[in-house]
Amino acid sequence: MKVGFIGIGQMGRHMSRHILNAGYSLTVNDINKAAVTPLLNQGAQWADNPGEVARSCDVVFSSLPTPSIVEDVVYGKNGLKSGWKPGDIFVDMSTNSPSTIRRIAADAAVMGISVLDAPVSGGTGGAEKGTLAIMVGGDTAVLEKVRPVLETMGKNIFPVGGIGCGNIAKLVNNLIALTTNAITGEGFVLGVKAGIDAKVLWDIIRVSTGNSWSLEQLPGTVFKANFEPGFKLSLGRKDLGLALTMGEETGVPLPIGEAVRESMDAAIAAGLSEKNVQAVILPMEEKNGVKVRIS
Repeated sequence: MKVGFIGIGQMGRHMSRHILNAGYSLTVNDINKAAVTPLLNQGAQWADNPGEVARSCDVVFSSLPTPSIVEDVVYGKNGLKSGWKPGDIFVDMSTNSPSTIRRIAADAAVMGISVLDAPVSGGTGGAEKGTLAIMVGGDTAVLEKVRPVLETMGKNIFPVGGIGCGNIAKLVNNLIALTTNAITGEGFVLGVKAGIDAKVLWDIIRVSTGNSWSLEQLPGTVFKANFEPGFKLSLGRKDLGLALTMGEETGVPLPIGEAVRESMDAAIAAGLSEKNVQAVILPMEEKNGVKVRIS
């Protein structure tokens, strides 16, 4: 099986490396050729555009920042569509809009191309370790064909339904995670302002009902004033926006998600878009005159 990978960013550079290390023939493409140099040095092949990747590969994976970029990779000049061959498989591992990937899958099917949406959870740490959770929407028979490649990136592979369902699962996960992240920041600002030591509060909540993934991140991020990504605030805001749009499309009001959007927008307005999502706490700290830190 000849494998292609498009999008060698914070996540994709690790995911593609695992594929290459497993012995697959790998062809890569990214808008920044310098990003793929380590892979090329290890034996990967370079393609000048997505169409070339499709022409030379049986299955192509993508890990891209936004739905519009995925659309450009598929439909744009020298996009995947220009190089697809009947029987090819396209696996989009981006956090995408369910309606966008469904449209791509419908167009691809006319050409004899199978499409899966397979967004991931686990962050850059999970990508680096090859321990990602992978949520796969689409035909299970197609999933079984690419399962060995997916297993190089993570063993927790969840078939979740038809095309688009992978992204439904991912967006619900991120809606919950980003909401928890924002309220964790608010709670710690409240606790410190009211007079409790941040470490003492963390020790209590960690073994109580308020524990969460967001809480577990605090020692390495907020407590040390370390807000380098990680999961960028701008990408988190994009994911939240996709979840809110899905709510509008399905007629489900998401008032708590709307409130979190305000908190994230305030942090982005403060110039923090390229920082970790935990940076949502910084405007809260400034407004209340406290710092949630431990020495």
